[in-house]
Amino acid sequence: MNQVRSDYWDALRSGDRLAALEVVKAERARGRSATDVIDELVVPAQARIGDLWLAGVWDVEQERAATEINEGLVHWLGSFAPPPDPSRPTVVVACVEHERHSLPALVIAEGLVWEGYNVTYLGADPDPDRLVREIVGGRCRAVLFSVSTTSSLAGQKRVFDELRSFGIPVIVGGSAFGGDPARAAALGATAYAADLASAIALLEDLPDRLPPVQVPDRTPADAEAEWIIEQRQVLTEGVVARLLDRLGTHALPAWWPDLVGHVDHVVGCVAAAVATGDETIVVEVRDWLAHVVEARGGDRTAVTELWSLLAVPLRGHPLARIHVAAASAEGAAAAPVEPGGTTGQPLVS
Repeated sequence: MNQVRSDYWDALRSGDRLAALEVVKAERARGRSATDVIDELVVPAQARIGDLWLAGVWDVEQERAATEINEGLVHWLGSFAPPPDPSRPTVVVACVEHERHSLPALVIAEGLVWEGYNVTYLGADPDPDRLVREIVGGRCRAVLFSVSTTSSLAGQKRVFDELRSFGIPVIVGGSAFGGDPARAAALGATAYAADLASAIALLEDLPDRLPPVQVPDRTPADAEAEWIIEQRQVLTEGVVARLLDRLGTHALPAWWPDLVGHVDHVVGCVAAAVATGDETIVVEVRDWLAHVVEARGGDRTAVTELWSLLAVPLRGHPLARIHVAAASAEGAAAAPVEPGGTTGQPLVS
């Protein structure tokens, strides 16, 4: 379990925004920088929130309330940053489409502001067409995208390619990449940054403009991933209906809503695995979902059944079937999911 200072954690646990603010103010009065406070209080607290949700100890309402306090305090700390030098480059920081976990992007944005960058922060789940128009029209130095949820990855290749076709560097980071730059490269990103320091180093080394990159031709993997994204709701509803038929009971178990609520995420992760060619994505989400269900009193065989049912509508899509087979292979033992060790799953909102 992630270690968090007790007074700050008590404030978050009770939903006491003012008490949390007093802890932050006291740290600033002691001379701690804004980035130190974020790194030492907010970041570990957010990781612990994720641990408690994953373990089934906290519900969605609790984790959202605590997350909102963390986000508000990061905004408050950022408001004291000195005005940036107009001669410094402008960078855009945003989540990708469908990514609603905005805190990691916000932490990066405020960190860059304290480093003197002119930052345009676009927040969670931006419309991709509007985002591209704003970025291209603003002549920014680079775009930094944050992706926490693996199921958000598959639809980003078109946006990354379009930005790079204008010579705009695309730097990505977040738990959805699992610490692996290969996923970022497969989606056409210019570079992967593991943290704020890495992002700053990349920005400092970038030339004023990169040569435009020709948009690559669509591949069979692109076509399959796009089809899954387009059919995502249909696939999700079909799997849920067949799971309900197989369950064959009028009294649904308490863990059923948690399983159903994440089928859409599973479908998105299949699309991400196809788009990146990374089989570990489906293995990760299989083990993560099994842990979620078991922590809530369910049986992991329901998760195994989910993968078998998903394989049926994916016939005719060979790449997707390969990835689904990797997750549903008979006898595949799910690895234990350590607290704070899951990558790219929707732990907190």
